[in-house]
Amino acid sequence: MRHNSIASSLRLVTSVLFLLMLISSVAAAQQGEEITVTMNSTEIVDSTGNAQAKATISFSPSRGYDRVRRLYTNLYVPFRDLGSGRSNFETKRGTLKIVPDDAERTISLSAEILGAAVCRNGHWQISLSANEQLSMQDDVKVSTVAQPGGQGAAKMISITNYVLPAKAQNVHFDREAHLITYTLPKPPPAAGQPSVDVAVRYKDRLMSAVYKIYADSQANEGAYWVTKTLFTNTGKTPIFDLKIYYRLGDYTELSVPEPYSMVMPGGGVVDLYYPIIKSRVSELRTITPLQLYVRYEYRDAVGRPYSGELTKQQDMLGINQFEFSNLNDEDRTDSWFDFFNNAPLLAAFVTRLDDPVKQFAGYVSQAAGGAAANADDRSAIHWLQRAYELEVQNGFSYQTPSGFKLTKDRSSGQDIKYPRDVFRDKSGTCVDLAITYAALAEAVGLKANLMLVEGHAFPVIFLPSGQPFPVETTGIGGVGHSMSFEQAAEYGDKEFRKYLDGGIFYFVKVDEELNSAGVRNPELAQVGNDFLEKCGIKRQPSVPGETTVPRSGGSNSNVIAGQASEAGRSYLVIHDHGLGNLATFCVGVLYVTDDGVIFRSSKSTDGRLDHFEIKKSDIKEARKNRMPLGQQGAYYEGFHIRLLNGVNFNFARMDQNGRALSSDDVLMDLMR
Repeated sequence: MRHNSIASSLRLVTSVLFLLMLISSVAAAQQGEEITVTMNSTEIVDSTGNAQAKATISFSPSRGYDRVRRLYTNLYVPFRDLGSGRSNFETKRGTLKIVPDDAERTISLSAEILGAAVCRNGHWQISLSANEQLSMQDDVKVSTVAQPGGQGAAKMISITNYVLPAKAQNVHFDREAHLITYTLPKPPPAAGQPSVDVAVRYKDRLMSAVYKIYADSQANEGAYWVTKTLFTNTGKTPIFDLKIYYRLGDYTELSVPEPYSMVMPGGGVVDLYYPIIKSRVSELRTITPLQLYVRYEYRDAVGRPYSGELTKQQDMLGINQFEFSNLNDEDRTDSWFDFFNNAPLLAAFVTRLDDPVKQFAGYVSQAAGGAAANADDRSAIHWLQRAYELEVQNGFSYQTPSGFKLTKDRSSGQDIKYPRDVFRDKSGTCVDLAITYAALAEAVGLKANLMLVEGHAFPVIFLPSGQPFPVETTGIGGVGHSMSFEQAAEYGDKEFRKYLDGGIFYFVKVDEELNSAGVRNPELAQVGNDFLEKCGIKRQPSVPGETTVPRSGGSNSNVIAGQASEAGRSYLVIHDHGLGNLATFCVGVLYVTDDGVIFRSSKSTDGRLDHFEIKKSDIKEARKNRMPLGQQGAYYEGFHIRLLNGVNFNFARMDQNGRALSSDDVLMDLMR
């Protein structure tokens, strides 16, 4: 299977470091400051394939270094993925050094690497990153440059110098295979019995929700390997034709090995297992133990065969179970980030192509008038509003999460619902509701993101212009108990800016994770076209209590202000949909009874017809606004109804000709 160079892993770690440094300097990025992180590294490869690796990371402007040092007093934290249990290469024990230089504002790393180059098909090869490009080749020295990408005014540059053994010949940079290849003279004959050391490192727990990513050796620079076999030739004679096989319980076939032609004395290989796991693993509902089987075969110089086997136990989590962190006590610090390092994999739950999601998105599009959601910002916001309101009108609500402990080393998980589960239950945690909203947005071509902060999560949708549009989806609490869409968007924007400034968050870019980072949705069970109907989901739900509201032939023109009815006293009102300027609004009747309030709209400026019912016991206050509602000389005396849960409704009274009226009568009725 695949092996990797330390340069590839250093680029991955430096990219993470780079993004964290950028997060800590949002203000600088907004001011247009260009931030560059440059990594210069050298790998000196010997004739056994092992290497001495050194790297220096510099920052421009140099104050970027200061930000990193403020974030991490212990530099082990951002670079711990270079450790043996997590990296896709292997450092010799005790050789990894990480040294900050406060005077030069740089970070230096050095290590001895096992199996940096391996021999296959008679040629030695060094694996490269997919974006590594040849910059110079001179005899036994090959230099590459890579720009993994940047964000806004920031960028990262990686320069690597590979120094091959002095006797290397036929040196070739293979752009398509992402390899440096070369040959060495055949070693002299050597007698004696082979002696090897074989160790297996493996991930204790796997998640069936993301089973597809384990097969992708390119995803996240190969970080999602399941097993890493360290095969070291500890004898004095070369060994030949090494093959390593793997199997993971009944959920994979026995793997087909890629043979290593030769392993020199003192040399070794680091073989990584990226299994193709059968889709039926998605049927698992709880933690299930699996047997990991490893077999290795090789022969000596005269052709005698040798073999060995090892078995280990790994656990596979159920399809709805998510492990937020796979760090153990040895690797984990008290940093909040350490408990959520698996956050990007949440994108697998955003099932934008699932039939129930597409069908619900179709309902939303119908309610939005059929306009393309990704045509422009106004259309996108209109669509997002309809999606939020359809969830509210169908009675969706927030529920507290159910978690589970995985091991004594404090690794914890949470049961996560797919959007289809939220449709079925009409409820979800903050994570579930954020995932569902993100899936609906992605289903109509909008780019969705999940923002994870301490104890909470909410979606952030990128509008067609690129502007972020956060929505607090826990504002969904059913009819009469939910925030309005405007309130949910306003609250979401406030918390988005708060956490962005604080820097303590994970931002999961769903579109990037699903399209280019290797995360894939699992294969879920097929459901019928009537799934939403069976779940009780309706396109245009009726409002509880609406049959008690007097009908007026679809028009409120015959309603007289303060008129008594069997539902109470009625008032013709304007209900503001925005922030007090009546940019968008609906017109309807507010019915005030002895124990409640019912509002039913008949027309609107934006297609949104609000209907809701409120108990008087849920009202915290009803009073006049400090400022009138309106704009450009057309103003009404505004009043609001604020509920105990913080939801606020803005209204203004009017007569049948649209002229402003005093709100005194309705306020007296409301507080009676």
